[in-house]
Amino acid sequence: MTRLILFLALPATIAVAADPPDLPFDLTVSRALNIALSNSIILRTAQAQLDQASGRYTQSRSPLLPQLIVGARQNYQTVSLIGVGLDLPNNSGLLGPFGSMDARAILSQDVVNFAGVRAWQSSGFRREASRHLVDNARELVSLNVVVMYLEALRAKTKRDTVAEQMKLAEELLGLTRDRVRGGIAAELDANRALQQVNSLEQQRQEAEQNYIAAKLNLANLLQARITSAFEVSDDSAYGDGTVPDPDSAVRTALSSRADFRSAEASVKAAEFQIRSLRASRLPVVWVSLDNSQSANTPLHNRNTYKVQGGIEFPIFTGGRIRGEIDEAEGALRQSKAAFDQNRSQIETEVLTAISGVELALQQVETSSGNVKLSRQEVELSRSRFGQGIADNTEVVNAQDRLARADDARIRALYTLGLARVNLARGTGAAEKTYRK
Repeated sequence: MTRLILFLALPATIAVAADPPDLPFDLTVSRALNIALSNSIILRTAQAQLDQASGRYTQSRSPLLPQLIVGARQNYQTVSLIGVGLDLPNNSGLLGPFGSMDARAILSQDVVNFAGVRAWQSSGFRREASRHLVDNARELVSLNVVVMYLEALRAKTKRDTVAEQMKLAEELLGLTRDRVRGGIAAELDANRALQQVNSLEQQRQEAEQNYIAAKLNLANLLQARITSAFEVSDDSAYGDGTVPDPDSAVRTALSSRADFRSAEASVKAAEFQIRSLRASRLPVVWVSLDNSQSANTPLHNRNTYKVQGGIEFPIFTGGRIRGEIDEAEGALRQSKAAFDQNRSQIETEVLTAISGVELALQQVETSSGNVKLSRQEVELSRSRFGQGIADNTEVVNAQDRLARADDARIRALYTLGLARVNLARGTGAAEKTYRK
């Protein structure tokens, strides 16, 4: 029999990646999060995994629903009687040609299928686990964006601080040269002041480059157009609020963390998978209705039908079911171990973040006080130098101590920002906290 197969060619649709978005000149934390959550590869991957889990959920539900198949055929053929074992006397051995038409609808339904129901429930929990992983991906993206924003903010603050220090050094250099020309100060003082200016200029250039690199890394993380032609200045990245009670924070984390809820759903999915496999030893009851129009042509046909039901018992499967149950029980133990590990990790992250916030707040307070004292020292030493009481060595040394105090304060603010975003992530509220 020769078959003629027709292929219908449909126009192919080629997905073209959209152009990366442009970044605003003044990039806030909230705007950065909006851009990242719209373009993140991590989030797109998690969403794709959720789509796959949803597809498997639909597939697992399908055997539990009625199945309707409709088909039709029209044949014009001959049959060799000899070929089917009928060698009749006085017969050519060939029957036909004749026409044969058949059009039928078959409706079937599993009435009792405990294994299918449990498998469907297990798939539902796996879909729920994947949905929580999408939420967890959003939290991870938020965490990464805020951390990278803090990096850029620290680099900018360092650059601006060095620029202020350089301005003080240039003022000292100008004052020293005036005193040298007046014969009040030695040329050594001018040389010392010039070295300070040159050293700070080198630090400023390095700080500028670090700021540019941090902005480029931030643009890359946001999946935006790669450029450094924007500024970061949003102090909300450092976070705010008081330190929460540790026990309350842990309870909040366990009720809010998407990865913990995903691990919990995975355990339930593994439990229902075992129930499904154990239920596969139970009988399956099904019914089927077959209604057709059959004759030699569509114009001359007769209605035929068949109603049937059945029950199937798996008597011997060669150990397949036992092996599948053993495998599923191993998967359940693995899921429970991951659940326990996730719980311990969350408690560790939350308590570590709280401790980090408490320490960072103390560091910020101490370093801010030290900056204030260092500025006073610079003013006093400049006054003494201006009155001729001392050379500019005191001023240069005071400016060096001010630079170290500024660096310590920048580090403390950065550490505080990291601790707070880690705490927000630990309690499952990173996106909610920073995407305002």
